Amino acid sequence: MSKEMENNSCEEERKAHSMTLYIPLGEGRSSFNLENAVCNHGFFMMAPNVWIPSTKTLKRPLRLADSSTSILTSISHPRNENSIHVLLHHTEYVSPKDQQVILDQVARMLRLSDRDEKDVKHFHQLQPKAKNMCFGRIFRSPSIFEDMVKSILLCNCTWRRTLDMAQALCELQFELKGQKRGRMTSRSTNRSKTKMSVNEELEYYSLGNFPNSMELNVLDEETLRSHCNLGYRAKIIIELARSIQNGEVQLNKFEKALPLDAKSMPKIYKMLNKKKGFGPFACANVLMCIGYYERIPTDTETFRHIKEIHGRNKVTDKDVKEIYNKYAPFQCMAYWLELCEYYQLKFGKLSELHRSKYHTITGSYKLCTSIPK
Repeated sequence: MSKEMENNSCEEERKAHSMTLYIPLGEGRSSFNLENAVCNHGFFMMAPNVWIPSTKTLKRPLRLADSSTSILTSISHPRNENSIHVLLHHTEYVSPKDQQVILDQVARMLRLSDRDEKDVKHFHQLQPKAKNMCFGRIFRSPSIFEDMVKSILLCNCTWRRTLDMAQALCELQFELKGQKRGRMTSRSTNRSKTKMSVNEELEYYSLGNFPNSMELNVLDEETLRSHCNLGYRAKIIIELARSIQNGEVQLNKFEKALPLDAKSMPKIYKMLNKKKGFGPFACANVLMCIGYYERIPTDTETFRHIKEIHGRNKVTDKDVKEIYNKYAPFQCMAYWLELCEYYQLKFGKLSELHRSKYHTITGSYKLCTSIPK
């Protein structure tokens, strides 16, 4: 049997033991592009997300309704289809309740709500270039807790270390579920000893989900720090997980504080800022994930970008406001559009980069060799 026939046979076998859910795009069809909706923020490069350039598919585990069980999913948008396809691996049935929970997570990641569609159209009126690029849905996680922890991982370290910490947390979650990494499963060892296909490798190495507050709550600070090399972040993350589990922090107050308007934003910022470790950058990043785009998460990368692209010598918060306030209430979206354009000019299309190059995606990285496009 040829290699191509063998791969097709394996693909058919996988589909035979899977289930596909659908999310109709409706009015959002004209403004939606899966590749652009995913590959526009560093979160898509962070575990457990796996973007597969060859098939334009996002692969990762998602939670079921019990918040404990995870199922591996592949999210795609076939050409000329009016729906997003969500393939559930290794199962032929999940309950209607689980199906809805999975679809809600996908909709959150891709910003598919009516409000998101309204925001996209409004931003396109302010910035026509964004409409031409199908830009306006900044990628986020399936849960606000994952967004909050990843926002902490972005602080005070290199981008490479951020990626490593996210990967380590997913590996830890895999082990907490009683699995062992680094060894092939019985299912794979029973196969012929030929090299695994790309999809099989991605499937194996993406089994660990991002830990939720319930899973982190059972750990102590030292265990988390040593296993994941989190440094001071371990204490912040453990305290956040415990405050959620004991009811002190209710995440629905952050995300469901409707209407999401200028009056609500300062209240939510204040609630976030009370938590240890959530300074201006982390708070602004979480607000962006929730759907408030007025505050730009400013850090050294922001100041570098404004110096290089806008020709400012000494950059202050005043400069940031002066440049982006004309796009209110979507200042953050306008900034992120510029940043994505800059990275793609420097490194090539983000959606086509190999995973081994992800750590280079920063303005301070000096290219020594050309990156294949």
